[in-house]
Amino acid sequence: MHKIRDLAYLISASNSKNFFDARSTADYIFQGSRAVRDIEINDFIQKIFRDNLLDRGLNKADNLSKFKNSFTKWLQTHESSTITGLDQYQLDFSAGTTQSFDSFYLRHRNRKFRCYTGEYFYHLKTWISNQIDWSFITNDTPISNNDAVVISMPFCDTGSLHPDYEQLISTCEKLGVPVLVDCCYYPISGNIKFDVSSDCIDTVSFSLSKAFPVANLRIGVRYTKNIFDGQKLHDTINYNNTLSAYIGLRIIDEFPSDYIYSKYKDRQMSVCNYFGLIPGNSVMFAVGDADWNQYSRRNLLNIYQLDIDPSMFKNRVSLVSVFEHWNLFEKIKNDT
Repeated sequence: MHKIRDLAYLISASNSKNFFDARSTADYIFQGSRAVRDIEINDFIQKIFRDNLLDRGLNKADNLSKFKNSFTKWLQTHESSTITGLDQYQLDFSAGTTQSFDSFYLRHRNRKFRCYTGEYFYHLKTWISNQIDWSFITNDTPISNNDAVVISMPFCDTGSLHPDYEQLISTCEKLGVPVLVDCCYYPISGNIKFDVSSDCIDTVSFSLSKAFPVANLRIGVRYTKNIFDGQKLHDTINYNNTLSAYIGLRIIDEFPSDYIYSKYKDRQMSVCNYFGLIPGNSVMFAVGDADWNQYSRRNLLNIYQLDIDPSMFKNRVSLVSVFEHWNLFEKIKNDT
């Protein structure tokens, strides 16, 4: 483990000239989830911002329709992964996946919200801070007919498909329990296939935030079935972020949906093989054993102000900073 600590300090020091800042941030290097600052993508985004961005993007309602009309086809450009069943849904613009989550919470506010241990902390924080009834799905507390379920595919805790997904959907279908499937990791993942055609799934959400460094622009879409809520109303009257839609459209026209996975999968395997990590389907993540407890979700739980035992979650290791400082990883790897 001393090698991974060396790499953490090297990366941290390369980002800061202050020793104390570097030391305090080293423990965060392998945590969280954000897009890699890919050189080609960054150059392309800078080009967009130099190219009459406001004239082309601001208050142009057709940017929204063009982005939405292109998104499903863009997903289908992925060469190793497939989602089936999206043709049964209507698509609207979403401010990242978060707006889709909030709409789902409001629509099913009289139900009890459920998720697997390891799910995205935003759900837990929202439910707890608003005194909303919720609990983890366990063998002792199975799904009941007054529940509403959120599940990420690939799963937040591991970056891979949740092994109980099909059984969960089957149970929810029988009980009439609504399900939201969060697919924000799909554009950074590979070799996955799952189906969202079941009637119990009323929302499938996507975002560009994990594949591209545009998280603050809140670019996403939501797939729903026969739902007309506040989010759908805004979509219908084009009362959404036309500038973000324009940037999103330019990005998906330029880069296929498997761009990040295809470019970084070999690096992911190299890091995992060297450090003894288990690679996730999501190329940005790997899972470590107990030796990696130093890089558990403890710090993130503190940031979210969640009083939950970090040992409940996998030691999910973010590889983004390693990809961005590949020369430092190779230095550690080759240092005898």
